[in-house]
Amino acid sequence: MPGKTKRKYVGDLMQLNKTLKRPLSTIKNALPFNYNAETILKAFIKYYPLLWNQLDERYNLYHAKDLYLKKHGKKMRYKPLKAKDYILSLPQIKLWLSRGMITKHQANFDEKERLKNIAILEAKRNKALEKRNAALAKNTETIQNIEPLYIDAFITAYHRKGIDINGKIEIFNELKKFNNKKTLDFFYKLNDAERNTQVRNMAFSHLQSLGKYVKLRGGFKGKSKSYMTEKSSFDMTPADLLFRIESDTVQSIKTFNFFLSHSIRNRKTVLDTIKRLNEKNYTVYCDWTSDNDFLKRSLIGDYTKTVLKKRLEQSEKLLLLSTKDALKSEWVEFELEYFQNLGKPIYFIQIDNYTDNRLEEYLPFNLTEPKD
Repeated sequence: MPGKTKRKYVGDLMQLNKTLKRPLSTIKNALPFNYNAETILKAFIKYYPLLWNQLDERYNLYHAKDLYLKKHGKKMRYKPLKAKDYILSLPQIKLWLSRGMITKHQANFDEKERLKNIAILEAKRNKALEKRNAALAKNTETIQNIEPLYIDAFITAYHRKGIDINGKIEIFNELKKFNNKKTLDFFYKLNDAERNTQVRNMAFSHLQSLGKYVKLRGGFKGKSKSYMTEKSSFDMTPADLLFRIESDTVQSIKTFNFFLSHSIRNRKTVLDTIKRLNEKNYTVYCDWTSDNDFLKRSLIGDYTKTVLKKRLEQSEKLLLLSTKDALKSEWVEFELEYFQNLGKPIYFIQIDNYTDNRLEEYLPFNLTEPKD
């Protein structure tokens, strides 16, 4: 392993060992009278599931790098340990599993004290996990868990020679709206190899927001080129999006299984519906999630309406979330009328009485065609 790469990898390991020291110490006082390696692993997974997942992701990340090197006739550099083996290789855990430490633990063991420690640990961990899970849920609430047909075309377009910073950010923003293996691999590669500092930092931040294991790549050696320091605020309008759709760009190749017609007042229902449609392998167009970089509510006007017409044309079906608010909306009326003129199928789900615990009742996916 080259000197610099080795130092970075070893430094990463040292930081990881330091990060794990405190979590592992909290488990020590919750171990039963008889414990072993399996007991320790189960406790760690139970109380620190996100850390466990990150260890697993770390292994997959570096293992994939080794496989890539091997495929191209080079020596594997990293040889990472799987999460289980990594935990058990730590000096702290080796000490716990030594005969002397087990004997000492059993000599001082107090079951009442252990149960008290477990109660304290569970209270702290449950609170921390709730907070972390709430943050992850917020970060991912508008992301669709599906792989659209046009993903490969977007990734290819990103690497096309001559693409400028706005083009890169546009494609970046489009791909971050989806969670699948291809997009995650794409963002990891940007974090590793993208030479533009702004985009590389964006990839790092996005992966972090998803709770993924990721290390920020530092700057590249040598003289900085202009494209490496180029920046953009990507402040776009509905007119900019319309221009892109009509100019045979990546925006013009998008397709959607469903155009979701709805009222913004039913936000929670809209997001739940998108998730359920994704589970059925359907891609969904929703203006404030699918085109949020361009269709700003402060800029609503004729360009917005023309863009929606284009998106309606790119959609196979329209699904109306039929609520009192939706039926009063002039935008819903416009979408239904335009889609009907296109001669495409229109479906609806009546959800005026929607509640979280009755989601299955109102979203059975035997979609109903409205009667004339």
